[in-house]
Amino acid sequence: METPRHFVAGTDFSACAERALELGILLALAPAARITVVHVCELGADDLDDWRLRQGDAALSALVARYRGCGVELTGLLRCGRPWEKLDNVAVEVGACLIVVGRQGAGGARGLGPGSVAETLARSANRPVLTVPCPP
Repeated sequence: METPRHFVAGTDFSACAERALELGILLALAPAARITVVHVCELGADDLDDWRLRQGDAALSALVARYRGCGVELTGLLRCGRPWEKLDNVAVEVGACLIVVGRQGAGGARGLGPGSVAETLARSANRPVLTVPCPP
């Protein structure tokens, strides 16, 4: 079996997403893997789209900077669209062997309920998906 070399970690900047990133970092330390941290903006075709993109980019840059020096190469990537589709697309693009996401996002949906990003991604992704429970 090939050693994992590249992970994708989805983030909506929630505590649960950050916990998933931290677990991904721990998993990546042993084989010296790298992680592409992806935030997906769902745009509303309104006057707030530019603001959403700027805020998402700034928050993603800050998140990646906060973990700089953790021993794993992290790269931030901002995409627009449906989160489960874009996370899967990025995983295929970068050749990731695993997608790591928090089980509950900033929207507050608990668990892997129907319609949640984690549940939809776990059902449809082309790569294995690790869903990480939220901190207590």
